[in-house]
Amino acid sequence: MKLSEKIIRIALFILILLSLVLTYAIWLSPTSKTADINTSKQAVKNDQNYAKATDAFLPIRGIWDVSEGKFQTSSENLLATTQARLTESTYGQLQEVAQGEEEIKNYYSLNDGIELNYEGGFSLTEYVKVFDMPINLNSVKESEKLTFSKIQVDFSKKKIRFLNYSKDTVYEATISADFTGLETIYQKNQEKYLPMSAENPLVPRLLRTKDRVRLKKYSYILTTQSYSLFRNAFFQNPDQARGEEEESGMRSFVSGHEELVMDEQKRLVTFNGELPSDLSKESIYSQSFNYVSRLGTAVGNLRYFDHREGQINFRIFVEGYPIFSPSSKGKMSVKIEDSTTASTPQIKIETSMDTVQVPIPSDEEVELPSTLEVENSLAAVGFDLDKVQSFIIGYTWQDIDGVNKLVALTPEWFVKYDNNWYSANQLMQGNFETEAS
Repeated sequence: MKLSEKIIRIALFILILLSLVLTYAIWLSPTSKTADINTSKQAVKNDQNYAKATDAFLPIRGIWDVSEGKFQTSSENLLATTQARLTESTYGQLQEVAQGEEEIKNYYSLNDGIELNYEGGFSLTEYVKVFDMPINLNSVKESEKLTFSKIQVDFSKKKIRFLNYSKDTVYEATISADFTGLETIYQKNQEKYLPMSAENPLVPRLLRTKDRVRLKKYSYILTTQSYSLFRNAFFQNPDQARGEEEESGMRSFVSGHEELVMDEQKRLVTFNGELPSDLSKESIYSQSFNYVSRLGTAVGNLRYFDHREGQINFRIFVEGYPIFSPSSKGKMSVKIEDSTTASTPQIKIETSMDTVQVPIPSDEEVELPSTLEVENSLAAVGFDLDKVQSFIIGYTWQDIDGVNKLVALTPEWFVKYDNNWYSANQLMQGNFETEAS
């Protein structure tokens, strides 16, 4: 065994041992066992390190359409820099320019510009508010109801567009921006972009990678968050929450109509309660982010992923890619719905006690097939490609057998098929029973 490998193994052992000691100290401390929680409001405030909406709602992917071709990046730094340039720009009046399946086809791609993509529909009003965009929505009818999944910045026509593929609508405004600066973002960071192909007869409007993709496989030390983090983040009055611990490993806290349950066996956190009255007029995005923001960065880099049937899903992102798992690990879902018995909307949150924060250095890489190879493989086993809505590279959360405090994150292709997410390998095996959570 090489000396460097011995050093890495020793360091890994020390880190795992330290993690176990700290976890033991947290869970066995007198405060963690007390039934009557007496934390002061001031302490709650001091412990909170709020997450930023500009981080949580950052677009997931960016595509540069330049003279050399189309190139895609998931780099959060590059996406944030691009978004900052757009915030500094000047815009004309927003108006609808396309409606219907035939009209929107004219806007599937660009020849010269950039595209910013979300996986789930995002509110246009929320986008303008979060990123402080100088776009006037007053002239747009029912602007608060408009959603989109793609932003196009057309350099040649000096236009910005918001596309909604589910409703086949396109809204457009003129843009006065530093286009040279936007082009430079790509020119200076070409190694962080994947070459893409626009020619895609199998799934129109979806770009695909030209080549196979090599990504690192990561190992992370597992961190288990204490109950106090979730209690302070979710309850309206955390200092009034009273808790009890059962022999079954369940820990619960109750305050008025709010209840937090922590299942230590399943590592699952469930919260049910009433939405604070000051959030009742906000969008579901702002309402859900209220709870994400209070968790700060303690549970990892949570970002908005998608929105379905009144439920907002946030995922932990690693190196610009989302984490998937067979359970709730790596994910936080927030569901808000009107109550039949109360005047205040009801909220339900599900997430995991476990998260990943400390990476372990590794040079191991995994080679993924190109998107075209994935498409061809799906078609070969009989899948209806018309039901394929998206492809994305993500990391699969895998607990390592025999090592309780270590998690492997392995890159894979994930496919949104008929409104559900599956790993490509899972689909090839004909397994539809377990959706990628």
